[in-house]
Amino acid sequence: MNTPYQYGSLTRRRRIRTEDVWQFRYYETTPEGRRRRRSKIIGVLSEYSTQADALRILERFRLRLNLQNRFGLPVTLDALADDYVEKELPLLRYGTQQAHLSSLNRWIRPRWGGCLVYEIKPIEVEQWLRSLPLAEKSKVNLRSLLHLVFQHGRRWEITDVNPIDLVRQRGGRRSIPRVLSVHDMRLVLRELTEPYRTMVLIAACLGLRASEIIGLQWGDFNWEDLTLLVVRRSVVHGRVGDTKTEASRLPLPVDPSVADAIRAHWQRSLH
Repeated sequence: MNTPYQYGSLTRRRRIRTEDVWQFRYYETTPEGRRRRRSKIIGVLSEYSTQADALRILERFRLRLNLQNRFGLPVTLDALADDYVEKELPLLRYGTQQAHLSSLNRWIRPRWGGCLVYEIKPIEVEQWLRSLPLAEKSKVNLRSLLHLVFQHGRRWEITDVNPIDLVRQRGGRRSIPRVLSVHDMRLVLRELTEPYRTMVLIAACLGLRASEIIGLQWGDFNWEDLTLLVVRRSVVHGRVGDTKTEASRLPLPVDPSVADAIRAHWQRSLH
């Protein structure tokens, strides 16, 4: 039998010499099965001026406090997303972490953050996705992230449903991507200065991602065999990490003209 959902109590605690604080009081069950009263300082009054402000910060802690009470009380998507960010994001690549945080903060939280998880319906999510001024692929990514957040909730028994299972979102492009011809590429390269010209040349001829190009080092090239030995790393926001896929780590042949351009960039970098 589940114990009742524990709300606890949030009160303003007055202090004489320092600033007043918000204090949360709750019960904790010891390994011996005894209930002991505990307290936790949420923050100072200047940081959270109203009780509602303090409650929003408290929600995440109260969620963890009640995780053992399966489905004791529905939580908001904000609280569920906080739990996802805390437990799942550290397991992902840095670039993926930043993409998920950006999508949550810019698109998902403003629309759904204050909703209780059981209030989020598939049709409403579909209509929301259709209304966004984004490419279809970006909408697919938003749907996938929402699905991951709800799956996290199911895994930790915070919710028993994932309404995003029933959300339909097409993934096709609205238009066919433009493919540059050799002539087009020459025109583009003619307009670029270094080091961007060399970066674009490498991207066009070797098919590397921008983060992988930034992560290249001179030791990654085998000049005798004209191969890029292995794409060892990627750099996102100045942070070095692994490549996105295993296929990214395979050796790549380097055309002699591309190798000459890379060597020329090497010589410039020495001065």
